[in-house]
Parts: sequence; structure tokens; C-alpha cells
Amino acid sequence: MKKFFVNIAAFFLRNMPFHRARKKYAKIFGPLFKGEIAKTAYGFPMIVNWHDNMNRISFEGSYGIVEEFIRTINEKSLFIDIGANHGCISILASKYLEKKGLVMAFEPSPKAFNGLKKNIKLNQCKNIFYFNQAISDTTGDLYLNETNTENSGAAHISDKGTKIKASPIKLKDIKAIVDLKNIYIKIDTEGYEMSVLNGLQELFNANLVRKLVIEIDELNLMKYDANSKKIYNYLNKYGFKPTIGLKNGHYDEVFVKND
Repeated sequence: MKKFFVNIAAFFLRNMPFHRARKKYAKIFGPLFKGEIAKTAYGFPMIVNWHDNMNRISFEGSYGIVEEFIRTINEKSLFIDIGANHGCISILASKYLEKKGLVMAFEPSPKAFNGLKKNIKLNQCKNIFYFNQAISDTTGDLYLNETNTENSGAAHISDKGTKIKASPIKLKDIKAIVDLKNIYIKIDTEGYEMSVLNGLQELFNANLVRKLVIEIDELNLMKYDANSKKIYNYLNKYGFKPTIGLKNGHYDEVFVKND
């Protein structure tokens, strides 16, 4: 019976016009359907866990700029998803790149990574390579704070918590999987973005990265002795221009290689 009604519930969720209403609806009805499978707003199925913010927005279709970014990817490309969570964006990219491209998905949280694997298997995505690790400027162990049980996307690098593996992405790591010249990257790491960018240095030096979409949040960046201006300046050094431009608050920025 739940399998029948879960898609009806998902339909109502994605068609509610207001964010607060969707969030309240998900809190009420989410527990009834937890673990069931339903169609997301992007047309493919995922496992329902609506009390979690990142899972809910997959079903309500709130990825906005990030979804638009996926639609701009050259079909014969590699998409790297850093902070893949339960896999909605990786799966969306996988389906878009199904014939000619590949996806590498990185998620450090063991719990979220388990959901990522299940959703990839559910969608039979053969062109996703997934890794249970963080991207950083150094190789070693880090700790992930996962205390926000209502938003797995708020998990962040901390001085205590779940021990995770971290390392840069090396050029040899890419070439071991695929020899594609165009790389597109999504970074959503709750303020750790500057360390992630430093961990991608070899890809920038090789002139392989074409576009990036990065979550910008000044308060989160400050936790790691960084700021949004540092991100803009770093990418400008490699010839990337923003499509929005530096501003206050929390937003997604797209950086395009200025060839």
C-alpha cells in the first residue's frame, strides 16, 4: 500500500508552491514513507528520507543553479561531484552524460555514502565511479561533524566526529579512469571549499577544468580561515570568471574558464 501512495505523496510535495509548506509537509508525511522508493522532481527514483533536507530537495526539485549547470555540460566530459550526499546531482549528471561522459562522486560521510550507493544501483548508473572520501589539499584523516540529523548536507569538517579519509585529486587518478579533456566540477562542502580547490590544483594546472559550480557561504568559509574573496581570487588566477559576481550571503556561483 505504501508503494502506491508514496508517489502520490511525492507528487504533492513537488507541486507545493512555498518552501515552508513543503518542509512542514515532509516532516509530517516523511516518516510514513521512509525507505520507500519514489520519483524525484528530476524524473528518476530515489529512496525516500524526507526529514533530511538534502533528500527532500531532490523530490521537490530545488537545486536551481546546480541543475542548470548540469544542463550546460558538454556531453563528452567528466563531471566531478564533490559533496555528493545521497547522489541526486550525480545521478542527474549520469543520465545527461550517459552515452559519452562519466561521473566521479565523492562523499565522505559513511551514512550518506551508503545512500549514494543504493540510489546509484537503483538507477542502474553504469557511468558513475563513487568514493567514500573527502577532497582536501593534503592526504590523511579528517573528522566530519554529522550532528545535524535533519540536514545531512550540513555535515562539515571539524576537530571531532566521524573519522574520514581525505586526499587531493591527482591527474593520474583521473587518467586511471578516463582520458577526457573536459572536466566540470560541483563543490558543496560547507565552508571547506578553499581546501578542496587546493586539492584540485593538478587539474587546474593541466587546463582540464572548464566550469565549476561552488556553494559560497561566508560564515561557513570563516570556520576554515577562508572567505569568498579568496575563492574568487584563486579561480581568477587560473582564468575562471564568475557569472554572478562576489556578493554577501549564501548562494551558488558558477565559474567559467575564460579561454
